[in-house]
Amino acid sequence: MIAVASRSHRDSKTEEYLEHYKIRDFISAGSSLKFCLVATGEADIYPRHGRTMEWDTAAGHAVLSAAGGSVTRIDGSPFMYGKSGEDFANPFFVARGG
Repeated sequence: MIAVASRSHRDSKTEEYLEHYKIRDFISAGSSLKFCLVATGEADIYPRHGRTMEWDTAAGHAVLSAAGGSVTRIDGSPFMYGKSGEDFANPFFVARGG
């Protein structure tokens, strides 16, 4: 598998998560581009254990979904939008290709 991860936001939780997969390479890119790399099949997985906001993920999520991929919370539950009571902060998530 190829994973996309941030150089500046890569942390021990992301490393622990990725240890469960056979990762042969990493690609670093901006948040929206990470979703697009997964959507085009250039990467297989994008786990995010750092803080993001809805506006950081919505467009990339839409592109990935249209390409047959998915975005879920780390525990596999649905990744939802409209979290105004939480200042629009996202939970940790993982994006996967279709």
